[in-house]
Amino acid sequence: MTPGELLSLAAQSCVDAAELLHEVRVSVALKGAFDQVSSADLEVEAFLRAALTSGAPGSAVVGEELGSASAPITWFVDPIDGTRNFVRGIPLACISVAAAVDGQLVAGCVLDPFRDELFTAAVGVPFSVHSSGLVIPPGVSPRPLVLTDIPLPGSAHGGEMELLGSLMEVADVRRVYVTALSLAWVAAGRADAAANLGIHPWDVAAGSVLVREAGGEFWPVGSDGFVAGRGEIVSWLLERLEGIVS
Repeated sequence: MTPGELLSLAAQSCVDAAELLHEVRVSVALKGAFDQVSSADLEVEAFLRAALTSGAPGSAVVGEELGSASAPITWFVDPIDGTRNFVRGIPLACISVAAAVDGQLVAGCVLDPFRDELFTAAVGVPFSVHSSGLVIPPGVSPRPLVLTDIPLPGSAHGGEMELLGSLMEVADVRRVYVTALSLAWVAAGRADAAANLGIHPWDVAAGSVLVREAGGEFWPVGSDGFVAGRGEIVSWLLERLEGIVS
């Protein structure tokens, strides 16, 4: 399958999976001291696994909730990124799916079910946003706008509070708690950069494709961090996050 075909399958699977959110009765359980999992996470991931592996026979899934496997075509699935927002009724969460071929990410889509926005891109397929809601063309601001959840509760990294303080002196900062959606907004030009620590591959796989195909940069930091975006603020963040994790 071509990257474009993989993207089409991922996008349609996300759209179909989002319909489940209108019907599911949400229950919540703890998944560690600072994390949660909902019944919606489990149902959406199960649906996506079936849809993606059926549409691409022989493919495998790396998912947040139901385990991981690998194959020449591997899907990275985050059924609900922003679960802690979702279970509180805060409309900041998304479904994220990416495809990798022989270990290289080639397609990604992020679906915001609350605003009915689908962000898509693949190798050879330009970044695009499909929205049925109100969309304001991104403008400019006096300082770069940065999306970050640093510092996270329970983080093992020191220096995060100091980083946040320094960042707020040079940028406008928003804390979204939805990494995949933050990356989609960076790709769309709604923010200049995003940076986080404590992330997993399914958090950033789709978003990294979106940012790169939209002309931005995506840099891994250590084993669980990243910086993405455009402009000088990217190198500023990259230097400081590398200092924290080193």
